Amino acid sequence: MRNIRRDAPGPVLGSVVKVLVVSDAPDYEQPWQTHGAQPSTGSGAVIATPAGLRVLTNAHVVMNQVFVEVRRSGSAAKFVARVEGVVHECDLAILSVKDQRFFEGAVPVQMGELPHLGDRVTVCGYPVGGDRLSLTEGVVSRIEVGAYAHSQRPLLAVQIDAAVNAGNSGGPVFAEDKLVGVAFQSLDEAQNVAYAIAPPIVRHFLRDIESGSPKGFPSLGVGWQRLESRSHRASLGLSPDEGGIMVTKVAFGATAYGILEAGDVILQVGATPVHSDGTAILREGELVDHAHFVSLRVVGERVPISVLRRGQRIVVEVELHRPRLLVPDDRYDVRPTYFVFGGLLFAPLTRDYLKSWGNDWWKAAPSELMSLYHTGFCTPERQDVVVLQKVLADSANQGYHEIENAVVVAIDSVPLRNMRHLVELVETSPASSRLGPKFLCVRLAGGEEIVIERKRAIARMPAILMTYGINADRSLDLRPRVKKTRKPVS
Repeated sequence: MRNIRRDAPGPVLGSVVKVLVVSDAPDYEQPWQTHGAQPSTGSGAVIATPAGLRVLTNAHVVMNQVFVEVRRSGSAAKFVARVEGVVHECDLAILSVKDQRFFEGAVPVQMGELPHLGDRVTVCGYPVGGDRLSLTEGVVSRIEVGAYAHSQRPLLAVQIDAAVNAGNSGGPVFAEDKLVGVAFQSLDEAQNVAYAIAPPIVRHFLRDIESGSPKGFPSLGVGWQRLESRSHRASLGLSPDEGGIMVTKVAFGATAYGILEAGDVILQVGATPVHSDGTAILREGELVDHAHFVSLRVVGERVPISVLRRGQRIVVEVELHRPRLLVPDDRYDVRPTYFVFGGLLFAPLTRDYLKSWGNDWWKAAPSELMSLYHTGFCTPERQDVVVLQKVLADSANQGYHEIENAVVVAIDSVPLRNMRHLVELVETSPASSRLGPKFLCVRLAGGEEIVIERKRAIARMPAILMTYGINADRSLDLRPRVKKTRKPVS
């Protein structure tokens, strides 16, 4: 006789979904082209939304998708699906299915609460090694804020010891018949250490998608230091039993820019006290990073922050924004930004760009670029790191063909702010140019200069683009914005 657990998920198993995807990822080494179509699979679950029944899955399951199908557990029929909403920060996506036969008889999965340590859970999905529904069981072993592999954004996650493998991504994690997580990643270095997106993050995502214009998750945009040293705390005027963390820097354009200062001690965010190690109370006996209590709020919301500044306790109010990073983390469902002039290929430094060095990119990529990735902060003077990715060899740029992956700091004598600023300076010739309008001078971080003749570079552009199979000299996001005009109706 079969021994069936009484708390195993029941009818909702029929709402577990296999997601079949064909994706076409961009090529960051040749940013004008893609890697070509590739098939993959993931998992999902039918949920109820104000717009009707939908499929909840991981964003990374459908990233860079060109075609999506879904198939319910116990069914052989595949149905075409569409990505209706996605927030890559939290690695979640919503799929709609036009053909309503897909949902016939489906019992939508109900959201549960954040589980507790030791709770038993069941992971459902379609991992590699078979084509039918798989169930694995485990217990909740940890709850903490950690970097999501898909976006590198630190958000609340539930660690479980159930087996989770490729193909499980997006699958529901049940406690009895309630959804208490969405499987999204595992730890390669250990056995049966996997992670699920926590219910508060899923709820935030669903509310965000429901708004019709998802804004993602806010952050303060500050660098900070723990204050666990008694002498350091005393020097700042903190009492022995008082918490707080010290601000070390503030990113330009971020939530706290112009409001918090380096040296400020953050004592409390909203009604949540911050401990000296940067944690705050999640539930009785449980601590998580204080960033969780910022990320769960809404972009645009105003929040009071209690601060100790030069011995004075004050309360400041901030309007929450999304993170501002000098070197952006992975971007999906968009094509790379690039600009070609006279065979000089410029691109912003991003994590996607760094990953073009292969699986061990954090070791193989140039140390200068990795340093900017790890420690760079936006400033009023620079919001992008512009890189001369390579020189597409031509007579217009002879003498510079070996230069690659070099940080560009200025055009002529004008420091660069971002990629759009680069395009503007290249195409208009700065009035302050010491070489005059005839030449373009590209200054690199190491002090080197690249000087090319403007007219010759422009004249050679059609031949350069044709030689290297480039369909445009710049990405869509750098092309001039065309104002739409309305024609009168006669």
